[in-house]
Amino acid sequence: MAFQTLKEILDRAIQNEDEANRFYSQAANTVKDPSAKELLNEFAKIELKHKTVLQNFDLSKVDEEHHTVKKAHDLHLSDYLLDKKITPDSSIQDIMIHAMKREQKAYQFFKDMAKVVSSIEVKNLFEDLAAEELDHKGRIETEYDDVIYKEF
Repeated sequence: MAFQTLKEILDRAIQNEDEANRFYSQAANTVKDPSAKELLNEFAKIELKHKTVLQNFDLSKVDEEHHTVKKAHDLHLSDYLLDKKITPDSSIQDIMIHAMKREQKAYQFFKDMAKVVSSIEVKNLFEDLAAEELDHKGRIETEYDDVIYKEF
């Protein structure tokens, strides 16, 4: 998707975070496993925080000329796992795999958008959010490694 303005990028980022929040909230209400519910609710709150940060970003403080479009540890576990659809019977493993995939996509979005904006303030915002998404993915991957692989 090609963005023409900084506002379009911010609007898309807000929409992505809103969708992630709704996904994690709905998944938390769907799954039966208590630890999975807890993990999903935690991620729903984080995504809501990201949405709020983006909504509160004051574009008017960015120079008009910059309105144009122009490291955390990553285990890469999600690169080798097939995504799982979340259902009421989803296991913690299925949920963790799906969450890893979502966080990877969010990371990539913010990383890519940081490359195309000319505003230093927005670039820094997107780089910070990308780092947070990668951190979330890393936390899930570490937990996955500790919990799931330990079972084998």
